[in-house]
Amino acid sequence: MTDPIRSIPALVACLILPLGVASAQCPDGTPPPCRGSAPPLATRRAPPPLDDRTWIVVPFENVARVADIDWLKDASVNLLYLDMSKWLDIRVIDDERVADLIREVPEARGGAQLTLLSGMAVAKRAGAGKLVMGDLLKVGARTQIVGKVFDVRTGQRLRTVRQEAANSDSIMASFSLLARGVLNLAPTSGGSVGGIGTASVGAYQAYIAGVGFLNRWILDSARTQFTRALALDSTFALAHYKLALVYGWDSPGSSEGRRHAELATGFGGGLPARERALVSGYAAFASNHYAEACDTFGKMVRSDSTDVEAWYNLGECNYHDPAVVALGGDSARMVFRGNWNTMLRAFRKTLELDPTYHLAFPHIQDALLVSSRTGCVLRGEETQCAGNNPRSYQAFLLRGADSLVTIPVDVARDPEAYAAQGLRWAEQHTRARNLEDAKRAAEAWLQAGPNEIRPKIAYGRILLRSGDPQGARAIHSRIGKVSYGGRIEASNYRIDRIEAALKVDSTAEAVRGADSLRALTESIDGAMAFGTIIWSVFGHPGSLGSMVKKTIQGPPWVNRYFELQARATMGAPTDSLFEVEAVFARNLAQGQGAARAAQLIAPTLAWVDPKIRGNRWPVTDTASPDPRLKLVSVLATGDTARFRRALLHFDSIAVMTRDGADNGFALAGAFAHLAVADTAGALRLLRDFQSTTWMKTPMLDPIGPGFTFSGMLWARTFLLLGDLEAGTGHRAEAIAAYRRFVRMWDEADPELQPQVSRARAAIANLGG
Repeated sequence: MTDPIRSIPALVACLILPLGVASAQCPDGTPPPCRGSAPPLATRRAPPPLDDRTWIVVPFENVARVADIDWLKDASVNLLYLDMSKWLDIRVIDDERVADLIREVPEARGGAQLTLLSGMAVAKRAGAGKLVMGDLLKVGARTQIVGKVFDVRTGQRLRTVRQEAANSDSIMASFSLLARGVLNLAPTSGGSVGGIGTASVGAYQAYIAGVGFLNRWILDSARTQFTRALALDSTFALAHYKLALVYGWDSPGSSEGRRHAELATGFGGGLPARERALVSGYAAFASNHYAEACDTFGKMVRSDSTDVEAWYNLGECNYHDPAVVALGGDSARMVFRGNWNTMLRAFRKTLELDPTYHLAFPHIQDALLVSSRTGCVLRGEETQCAGNNPRSYQAFLLRGADSLVTIPVDVARDPEAYAAQGLRWAEQHTRARNLEDAKRAAEAWLQAGPNEIRPKIAYGRILLRSGDPQGARAIHSRIGKVSYGGRIEASNYRIDRIEAALKVDSTAEAVRGADSLRALTESIDGAMAFGTIIWSVFGHPGSLGSMVKKTIQGPPWVNRYFELQARATMGAPTDSLFEVEAVFARNLAQGQGAARAAQLIAPTLAWVDPKIRGNRWPVTDTASPDPRLKLVSVLATGDTARFRRALLHFDSIAVMTRDGADNGFALAGAFAHLAVADTAGALRLLRDFQSTTWMKTPMLDPIGPGFTFSGMLWARTFLLLGDLEAGTGHRAEAIAAYRRFVRMWDEADPELQPQVSRARAAIANLGG
């Protein structure tokens, strides 16, 4: 799912609509992960034929089990791989693939020593004709390294090679010499003779530890280890590359991530060909040159279909590429350059090869938990969609059998096509189908890492999106507190806990969580905005103005409008709103047209009560694909008959999407019904919100451009529901709605307390 922090928009946010249903418990009544419930990611294929030019190294055995050389068991595979793969007339199975193959060996899972028979089985699974096994024996300061080479076809030992390291600093040099003896070959004329990238044992040990953490998505520990490696050897190219990967997840778009990717390229000239390709491909990715990155990683997987890391990176570049291009040069057939079906296939292939490569799980979830995809036609030297790019495209994530179907639409030019996609999306119940796929991926992740917190967080988020906050809370109780500073994953988890607590009516806990989140994010660049928005959900609009000024660099009329827009969305007083809105709309219409102006003022059009607006309607555009904006645009005309027809159409869309997220439909529709004195219609929408759609609506779903998010509507929606229930004589229902509103805003800023006092008085008058 798209991380809430990464979803905070500058000027434009796309409309995100509903999701589906997942179970909160296993068939036997226990909470997930269910025993034996996760389906296999792929069926096992027949092993490839043996290739005498393909080599595999399995972990060497620490014979005396001396603790300070135990790290060499796994490092032995990487060290020999890096040295042996420099020669161009052989192929060596990379250490990531070896680790996956080893996990299929029963005694390896139990920690026992690999037997020759097991080693042969691993080699045959890889199609390797040559197998290298070995022993490590430390006596005093010296470490003896013994490599044994076997012919896999015959099972015969071909040779035994020995090297001795006088001390820890000479271990890697000893493995380099051992590699020559293992191969018993001279290099070809084109062979590279570069090293593994570092001469520091400490740096290499830290690197190996960091790779283990990174592959399991333990980002803070991975960062610590790679930073330590670079402190010991600042020219260690692979450590720079892996640290750039950490920044890509932890601080997306940061200059530090790009810097480390560039340093990896600069220092990586002596690496084997595969590692050079990984480093150069990721440097392109970190600089947002996605097509170049995908070309590099695509060539890698075509060359070696078992390369775990290449598959993963191929998924990454396809997921992030925002470009929309003409298919075959035909501008009438626009497509996303980054293919999300390729992305899903690449990540699933990564996990088929290595189920513990947890980095591949999150973007499967991210893609399947959104309803639409955004892209643009890149201009000139652009590598990303600029906030004011006029050629912006949207596509609902439709389904075609087992594939995603994303057809980009220029919404400004063809709003009807986009609206038709939205109807098809709802009719297909696409959200529910995608959510089920995401659930299966999360269960596989849980099975691959049952003791790790990240798959539990992901599973809890799916339950939240499915409308099961109780189930999410049960998962959260098994996780407890997560402390990773103020980084994205920790902040998103905090948001999930706040949302789940609020929806099960543990509102005081949710308020405490929001206060803690606000304090945590105040000093974090790029995170302060969403901390402020979450805090506003609970009745604190005071810091919205400073947040907008820090986030948007624009003229005063822009900043002032977006501040008042956010305040109006949550229901705070906005005395000068209509004047500021008019200036904003007029300036935008002159520069970018009426349709664009209407799009950017949609939140104030949709969620300011028409009764207080009177005839102060700024520019509107009835061609908008947004049903909420289309409805109020007709209302602004004053044509009552036409408006009633538009309202019937709006209600039919609301019914079609009621098994998913609300995203402001209920409040906008209620205002519309009340505009024609239809209290029953308004109540119907608000009751559906309370009982169904609210539970499936993410707190930070963007509901319009600027700083408008679903959670900002919730308190005022319950207040209006209380008023309507009371007005129609439904005493118990009115008290329940008022009480939920009061609990949300009990500690609201003074400017909102009159609303809270009114609700308390209403409860008292109703005998509550």
